[in-house]
Amino acid sequence: MQRMDDTNFIKQINEIARQNQLKLPTVGKGDLPPTEFLDDWALFLETCVRSGIQLSDDRWQRVAVLSRTPHTVFVLEDSDGEARDPDFRVGLQLLMGLLEEQEENQD
Repeated sequence: MQRMDDTNFIKQINEIARQNQLKLPTVGKGDLPPTEFLDDWALFLETCVRSGIQLSDDRWQRVAVLSRTPHTVFVLEDSDGEARDPDFRVGLQLLMGLLEEQEENQD
């Protein structure tokens, strides 16, 4: 399978976020997101996977939140190493960790 370019990657996850009316909460380091949000996040990630976007794609490390209203809009940071949205990165890692833990508990 051919890897999609950066423009199509970010366009596709933004379309999925819009369709699901995804609204990411602001999550600080050490904070847990609201529990009702986890179902929305899981649906978003599941839809991404079904659309051909792998969760192991290294571009997830460069995804940042541009806006949270009326739904979350993402941008893809340049690969210059400068993190422009550290809160999103912390929240993304936390949410993916929770989903992995939940998946392990179901096995």
